[in-house]
Amino acid sequence: MIKNIVRRLSEQGYRIGVIKHHGHGGPPDLIEPETVDTTQFRKEGAVVTAVEGDGTIVMKLESDLSLELDGIVSIYQHLPIDLIVVEGYKEAVFPKIAVLRSKEDWAELSSNFVNFLGLIQPGDLKVEGQSELPHFHFEQSEVYVDYIKERFLEGS
Repeated sequence: MIKNIVRRLSEQGYRIGVIKHHGHGGPPDLIEPETVDTTQFRKEGAVVTAVEGDGTIVMKLESDLSLELDGIVSIYQHLPIDLIVVEGYKEAVFPKIAVLRSKEDWAELSSNFVNFLGLIQPGDLKVEGQSELPHFHFEQSEVYVDYIKERFLEGS
């Protein structure tokens, strides 16, 4: 989905940056294989990507400082980009669109985290307690990309 968002918005002339949390333990690889997400995001048009894990940030930059998400976002704010897309970091206070794969995902997210602006989920998933949020199906990429564009890019 992030590749789709990056590709569609980049094609429309927006400059997109992506930040990824390395959830596999340890620092991320300094040399990225073609198959990793951050390489794929750049191929889809992201102008800058970063992955952070265990105190290492790979923006083609290694740091022995353990930067929190706020610090990485601060770096990105100095770059000429229009939107920062963050994957992971569920506990962050930034506005978020949750991606659900199961009812259990929503149970965990809705009880522990805040600041949801929408949900993206399989078309056949029915989850209680989310009716007040805009929700989109995985297959509706054009619709949720337009929502993101309206919410964060137009009029800003």
